[in-house]
Amino acid sequence: MLRVRRLPKRSLSWLLLTAGTLFLLAALSLFSLVAAGLVGSSAGSSGPETVTGFGSVLSARTPATPPTSATALTTAPLARVVIPAAKVDAPIVTKGVDSQSVMQAPDNATDVVWYDFSSRPGGGSNAVFSGHVDYVKVGPAVFWNMRDLQPGDNVEIRYADGTSIAYAVSAVNTFDAATAPIDQIVGSTPNDVLTFITCAGTFNPVTHQYDKRLVVRARKV
Repeated sequence: MLRVRRLPKRSLSWLLLTAGTLFLLAALSLFSLVAAGLVGSSAGSSGPETVTGFGSVLSARTPATPPTSATALTTAPLARVVIPAAKVDAPIVTKGVDSQSVMQAPDNATDVVWYDFSSRPGGGSNAVFSGHVDYVKVGPAVFWNMRDLQPGDNVEIRYADGTSIAYAVSAVNTFDAATAPIDQIVGSTPNDVLTFITCAGTFNPVTHQYDKRLVVRARKV
């Protein structure tokens, strides 16, 4: 007759403690990898090829009029965008569109792009910006918290000469990337507004693209 040898209670407790510790360490390691964008997560893992704006914006583009001392608040380069409620305090870089009229994306997780086919802030029309929501090997990126913004939240645009312009969030909307009203989002407006665009929805690991766009609009105050 086969007899089953029982482990002493002390040995059994030690085994359970060891197994629990190993499980906890494995869970923490997986969490770290997800946060760093090294493994898949619901947040996705945007990269250099991920479009943060829209494609085919040719019909909506209105080249920005170069500022002059007589018509602009300042002729200095754009420097930073500050949105306290979204924890954004980021440098602004200037980009345009590629040969296919696709809006060029930021080169990293920290920059915010201002598009040179749009108005300069303070220029009386629509100043268009974009930024990544997350980024590979980084995790949450500069516009990660934009989805939490509410109407009335403060936005500040700073120029290199120290000039700043204050805005307040007026709308937060999500659109399907393929069917969004692009002309209305990035086209000219009769009033001085800012438009911020970032990714939302579901991330496709094959194409490295999101299927939706979060669009935040702010009005000058």
